[in-house]
Formats: sequence, structure tokens, C-alpha cells
Amino acid sequence: MAGWKLRAAAALLSVCGLALVGAPAYALLVRPVVVELTSTGNGASSSLEVVNDRNIAMTVEVKVQTLTVPEKGDPLLTPSNGDDFLVFPTIARIPAGGRQVFRVRYIGEPNPEHSRLFMFSTSELPVSTQPGASKAEVQVLYSINSVVTVRPPKSAAEIKVANVQRATNDKGEQGVEITFQNDGAAHGFIGAASMSLSDGGWKKALDANSMGKAFGLGLVPAQSRRVMFLALPDAPATGAIQADVKPAA
Repeated sequence: MAGWKLRAAAALLSVCGLALVGAPAYALLVRPVVVELTSTGNGASSSLEVVNDRNIAMTVEVKVQTLTVPEKGDPLLTPSNGDDFLVFPTIARIPAGGRQVFRVRYIGEPNPEHSRLFMFSTSELPVSTQPGASKAEVQVLYSINSVVTVRPPKSAAEIKVANVQRATNDKGEQGVEITFQNDGAAHGFIGAASMSLSDGGWKKALDANSMGKAFGLGLVPAQSRRVMFLALPDAPATGAIQADVKPAA
């Protein structure tokens, strides 16, 4: 997976409040962190590889949640009964230093009007390491999340900039709030695009690497809008800033 997706997905999971703080690096590694499927055909199947980088065995479970990305604010997760997917296995014990491949197939609505969004949580289950021990055990459990998208075959995103207005974020940084509008039947990723901004003689260009750092994954759902903040400390204090986004090839 491209480096921007790794950085961007991590940013999205942090925004969702799902990334664990203080977990040792690679104690539990799940890849890919973004799984893109189609609702029918060969593209409806994929896999998740889970690597146990610890020196003890662990038991992990894959659960499905529905992901909702509102026009503004944090993404939302709601429990799913899992009927839209076949996941095999759903629970597996992974030896120390070992790995497990979980097969994933979408079996939900074959002809959705637009992309559907999900989050797969790969979580370590609490398992006693000392059977019969009388004292309570303290375990640090890990959970990694993967964004899973399902789009209709042959559908595409059609993202444009609908509005730009000056704003200040919660860190006190000056910049703009950009409203991205997606008129297509498929979701799109701003983090993979490029963008140009201008205000009179002032101009600024952002390549895909800069976009990934600024917006993370930058997921814009199909037929929806998404407002994102961009810090612009060097922008003019007055005037109308124009923005134009160019999707990744």
C-alpha cells in the first residue's frame, strides 16, 4: 500500500478515537489498513493479514462495524450484525511471531446505489495465561482497525471544491475550511489528490504527499459533502481564497 494510505488511515483512526495510545509498535500488525471492494465480481473478495509481533501467542477476533462520515465532525461507528460479509476465520489463535490471514467476502446488497463504508476491528481477546491462578491478571489488549469500502462496479468518485472559508482550528491555527463535494456513486480519497489554492497574487500547490499529511485519508462518501480544515499560516489575511482539487490518476 502506498505510504500516504498508511499515514492517512492512521490519522483517520485517531480521529475516530480508535487508535490505542501507548501500545508498543507492531505488537499487533494488520494489513492492509484500507480494503476496497466492489459489491459483485472478483473485487468482492479480499483478505486481512494479522501479524503477532510479540513473544507470546494471542487470540484475535475480527468484528464488523458500519462507518458513517458526516459532513462535519468525527466519523461515527455503529455495531453491525455482520450479515454483509463472510469472514473466515472470525477468531484465530496466532502463535508468537506468527501470522494469520482472514478471508473477507462481501455478500450484502449486490446493487447498492452508492458506496457503503465499514470498519473492521481486529482485536485481541482476553485469554488467561495462567490457568488455575487465583489472583486476578492484568492484560494489555490491542485493537487495530481497517477501513473497508464497498462500491458498485464501474462507479467512480466525482469530487470538487464546493466552498472555502477562513477559519481557526481548536489549536489556534489560522487556515480555511474546505467543503469537498462528491457527486459520484463511489467514495473518494482527498489524501491521494492534489490541490491548488489562490488569492490574487498568492498561490499555493499541494501534491499528494502534502494532501495526505494535511487531511489524512480524506474520505469523502459518495453523493455527500465533507468539511476539512487546512492550516494556511502564509495565506493573505483578506480576500477570497479559491481552491481547485485534482483527483489522483
